[in-house]
Amino acid sequence: MNKWIVWCCILLAACKPESPAPPQGSLAAYLAAHARLGRSQQLIACAAGGQAQFLADTAFPVSVFFLPVEGATDFRYFEAAADAPRDELSRYQEQSLPLEPLFNGYLMRFLHPGAGEERWGRVTYIAGDSVHICNAIRLKLPQKPSEFAPELVSISFPAPTQPRFEWQDGRIKENEIYFQVVSDQAGNLISGTYTYEPYFQFYDLSNVVLNIRDVQPPPTLSPNTPYVFTLMGVSIDNWVNLIAEKSFRTD
Repeated sequence: MNKWIVWCCILLAACKPESPAPPQGSLAAYLAAHARLGRSQQLIACAAGGQAQFLADTAFPVSVFFLPVEGATDFRYFEAAADAPRDELSRYQEQSLPLEPLFNGYLMRFLHPGAGEERWGRVTYIAGDSVHICNAIRLKLPQKPSEFAPELVSISFPAPTQPRFEWQDGRIKENEIYFQVVSDQAGNLISGTYTYEPYFQFYDLSNVVLNIRDVQPPPTLSPNTPYVFTLMGVSIDNWVNLIAEKSFRTD
């Protein structure tokens, strides 16, 4: 009797249907092909689109930004319909998009032609022994175009080479975090920081929650020199609501 039970269990196991393979070209299929690698969600990405002046491009009205770590390779972008479950990776299909560096490579962006409707997006790359995947990005063009509003930024100088930047939210009051870049006029990044509060003073890190250029000695600004301040206000679903770019000169 026991032998029959064992044979029945073996037959049932043998007849169990295999899980279907993920759709070709999907993020799930890409991860399955790289199953030997670990998986990390420590990839920061967001998207903006529809704003005037800053990176405005009629052919590519949407920019998908991400921060590559040193040594990262195989940059890819996947996209799903707005009604797809956000975390169902089999619904994300790879899109072939142009890629370019910003701020001497500290920031990268995929140039997106726009879809005419909301979409979900995800960026991946390989670094070390892991595939890095960003949290889902909600592309909101044309429903909620990013606002370019440098007039919302004020710059003061508590010290000659330590400017303080303060700003207000624009028409969309959904910003959860702010990304700030101080660069020279050639676009070379000097500092890149994230804060929850609507201010940053160079180079005070007391309210900084992420520093993308953590170097020693700390970066400095030269007296009587022109620089550029760039700001992005980002919502919880990684859409950029507010963009500002403002030139200034140290004392």
